Amino acid sequence: MIIGMCRRGVAKTLLVVATMFLLSTVTAQGGINQLRNEVEANPGSVVAWVALGNAYYEAGQYDQAKESFLEATALDYTAGDAHYGLGLAEFARGDYQAALFEFTEVTRLHPDRFDGHFNRAVTLARLRRPAEAAAAFQESLAQAAPEATADDKVQAHLGLAGQLELAEDYAGAAAAYASALETEPENASYILRRGQALLNAGMGLEALPELTALESVSGDYRVSALISDIYVEQGQIDYALWSLERALVKAEAAGDAAAQASTLVKLGSLQRSLGREADASASYQRAVQVDPRSWEAQYNLGVTYLESGQTRQALGPLQQAAALGGDGVEVALALATANDHLSQSQEALTNAESAIAGLQDPELLAAARAIAGRAYYRLGDYRAAAAEFTAVLSIKPADASAQLWAGLAAYQLGDYAGAVSNFERAVQLNPNSIEARANLGAGYLAAQRYQEAETVYSLLVEQNDSDVESLFNLGWALYSQNRRNAATDAWVSSCELGYQPACSAITTYL
Repeated sequence: MIIGMCRRGVAKTLLVVATMFLLSTVTAQGGINQLRNEVEANPGSVVAWVALGNAYYEAGQYDQAKESFLEATALDYTAGDAHYGLGLAEFARGDYQAALFEFTEVTRLHPDRFDGHFNRAVTLARLRRPAEAAAAFQESLAQAAPEATADDKVQAHLGLAGQLELAEDYAGAAAAYASALETEPENASYILRRGQALLNAGMGLEALPELTALESVSGDYRVSALISDIYVEQGQIDYALWSLERALVKAEAAGDAAAQASTLVKLGSLQRSLGREADASASYQRAVQVDPRSWEAQYNLGVTYLESGQTRQALGPLQQAAALGGDGVEVALALATANDHLSQSQEALTNAESAIAGLQDPELLAAARAIAGRAYYRLGDYRAAAAEFTAVLSIKPADASAQLWAGLAAYQLGDYAGAVSNFERAVQLNPNSIEARANLGAGYLAAQRYQEAETVYSLLVEQNDSDVESLFNLGWALYSQNRRNAATDAWVSSCELGYQPACSAITTYL
């Protein structure tokens, strides 16, 4: 949104100044000099100071314009054109708070001025205060007659729609776009934006008549893509796929590689949501071929490889997505996941830390911290690993894997009681996990809880009598209870199955 110039009395003054600006800089400066002479000759004239301020503003000399408008307000604080010009100068200088004050004064002193309300709205929008900006745009429309032209009112409706979208009042935004369309009913951009607002409001079906009519005469792929989104909202997936294919044809006809890639990514995502992984992968591959610089295409191709277990193939596209400046958090988390699967711990840690720095979603944050914890563990920093898994468990206390890894870190730190607590919880959460049960046995051994260790390892051996490590550890649990014969039987069984530590234990301890 571009802030508007002065209207009313100020506009009449600017007609002369603007004409002079079509000539040379010297002529423009001459105009300013003439106006300065007028001010010096009549320093009590509000009109003269406003005219000089306008001349400075048109010349881009905003500090001088500000000074001139301030002189005018000092002479007559109720002079609306002086406040209006001062608002323009402050806005141009980048002092939006000061600009807001001045435009608010215009509306307070002259509440029927459309331009005051409009530019107050623009300033509030620049200050990212969408609810207040929307209210100001609405007030500008209420004061539109007789000052505002049809185009002015369209711009106010568009400004209102944009701020309502930021405030997530999509139904209100759609109504504002509809009002703009009353003046420009054939404007394809407004039809498209109204359709998007209706979709966001959950009323996509209301947009279909206008959008399908526009699609029949438009080569803009975005129209077909939006129709596809509406069909998805309605659960009509076949229609959605069909519309995306139409969007792709239009993008190809326009020779727009970026549009083709964007449409193919959308098509792939829809196919993936249907479980059609091969089709999705093919769509993402086409997107990368059409536009190798599309980070979305590279990212989605990498994620598809990752989800299908082709982890090493995923690295290249994901690294390309990162190099192309893709969404830092999404790409970093995907790269962290790939490197974690490949046990490339330093890379996984670097990526995970990047993701953690920008993540807000608790589930994703827990996933990133778990990757960082595993990386720290593999790198031998058990204290840092323990801290990460403590953070994960504060978010997801029922995560069996996090409980297991927290136990492993505690075990390495010599906190056997803590390790046992984590391992016990991991077994409760996932009773079928051999890994969790085996580590629980190891925790009991380390904590000198030999009878409980015996129980755990006996159950593991009963489940799999060729589990050499469980046989070996069962022997230790029995030996530690001074049950040497039973320990001998366990170690012999493990040794006969080829487990060398059991053979060494027989010769050393029996």
